[in-house]
Amino acid sequence: MGLSISALILVGMTLLGAFLLNNQLERMRQQADRFGTAIATQLAHTAQEPLLAEDHFLLKVHLSNLVRSESIEGAALFDRDGRPVEQAGVQPSQNTPANLPMRRWHHDGEAMSTYEAPVTVDGNRAGTVAVTLSDRSITAAQHEVRDTMITATLAMGLLAIIASFLISRRLAQPIHNLLAATSALRQGDLQYRIQERRNDEIGHLIEAYNSMAHGMLEKDQVERVLQRFVSPSVARKMMANLDQVTLGGRDVNATVVFADIVGFTRMSESLAPEAVADMLNVYFDAITTATSFYRGTIDKYMGDCAMIVFGVPEEDSEHLFHGLCCAVMIQRLVARLNEYRAARGQTTVEFRIGMNSGPMLAGNLGSRERMQYTVVGDAVNLASRLSNMAGAGEIIAASPLIENPNIGSRVRAIEYGAMRVRGRSEPVGTYRVDGVHALSETLMEQRIAQFLAEQYLETPSASS
Repeated sequence: MGLSISALILVGMTLLGAFLLNNQLERMRQQADRFGTAIATQLAHTAQEPLLAEDHFLLKVHLSNLVRSESIEGAALFDRDGRPVEQAGVQPSQNTPANLPMRRWHHDGEAMSTYEAPVTVDGNRAGTVAVTLSDRSITAAQHEVRDTMITATLAMGLLAIIASFLISRRLAQPIHNLLAATSALRQGDLQYRIQERRNDEIGHLIEAYNSMAHGMLEKDQVERVLQRFVSPSVARKMMANLDQVTLGGRDVNATVVFADIVGFTRMSESLAPEAVADMLNVYFDAITTATSFYRGTIDKYMGDCAMIVFGVPEEDSEHLFHGLCCAVMIQRLVARLNEYRAARGQTTVEFRIGMNSGPMLAGNLGSRERMQYTVVGDAVNLASRLSNMAGAGEIIAASPLIENPNIGSRVRAIEYGAMRVRGRSEPVGTYRVDGVHALSETLMEQRIAQFLAEQYLETPSASS
């Protein structure tokens, strides 16, 4: 009887253990699937910007960082047509998107699970990512528990139940932590880190995530700092192609504007250096606002002079008109700033502006140790000469700009006369630009009012 009862108890515990085993393995599979889906979704979010920018270097870095973990065997990125863009590690035999959230397959006798997620931009599918995880941990758990149940007793069955519960807690918590981390990363929080430390595969995956997040944070910080010294577009191109930042240039057709403070040398002699710096920052901030509004780029500041280019490094078919609008907006902004500063007893300045458009060389110029993205050429030199010959509050442009049939009807200008320019044998015809057409000036005044409201804490309507 005792043997029968023991047998019944053993059979009962075996059946209970089998039920618990199946239930536990199913939970592990569901957790692994959620984890794989989360990683694939995060990779799809991370790949949006470099996929659109065709930044294969950054895509390769993301995929390589993922497959460093022992839990992740492979990762791949496909374009919208299903063609591979970048891949790392083990891939399914049919290495094309299956348009399924998950698929099972085998590699060298080992079970694999591949999870797919679409890369979407503004609701449109731009590509697909696939992340492959090994099922070795689940397979190993099956064999281990099966062997344990053959020799298990009632006590061992009870211990198995307790152990399975603890293992479930141990596996679920880090996965929840990883899901929270990927959610924070998706929302742009690059400071989020997982503090848990483990010596298993999940621990390696946590380290991989922290390392990836740290690398993304460093890249973001470097790009932000770089944008303070060069234009945002130049900074993005440099960060996207670090191995291709070399000396050289290309011929372009662009517009250049020189904005120079009248009588700056004499003025700076009567002011403290700190006051000069504060004053320049205020006016250069206004110039930056006008430049950004009309898609221009601050090429450089040269003491009291700002050099602005339009049409490079980003192409702009309206670079000439945008350069004219920017010059007008700078003079309007300076005049309004002078009213506010004069009312407060602060020093005011006036700018003289010269501009020209035409062929020039744009690119990284200098030496291998120190280079700068800029434009050079005869058209640039003429713009600089015209700024030196302009009067306070004036905008002087070479006559071909205003006589351009696409520009003349949109600009208010009067003929300024021919000027003798150093370095040229023939006089240069010029115009003085007084404004642009009404719609552009309306938008311009709205942006000026907004800028003054931000500077002086007044509403735009009060500033108008």
